[in-house]
Amino acid sequence: MAKMKTYLFFREGHFYPVEEESDEKVLKHVPLNPGTTKIETIDGRVIYRAPTTH
Repeated sequence: MAKMKTYLFFREGHFYPVEEESDEKVLKHVPLNPGTTKIETIDGRVIYRAPTTH
């Protein structure tokens, strides 16, 4: 069993933790969670940032 890592999903006004095995697996959550603006590891490494519209 792979070791789980904690990722923070940021949305406007709040964030919540998600536990997953790898960056690749957590990135699969992005299309399922519209409104996610950023995902980072608990040590602050950004693995996803929503594209800007301007």
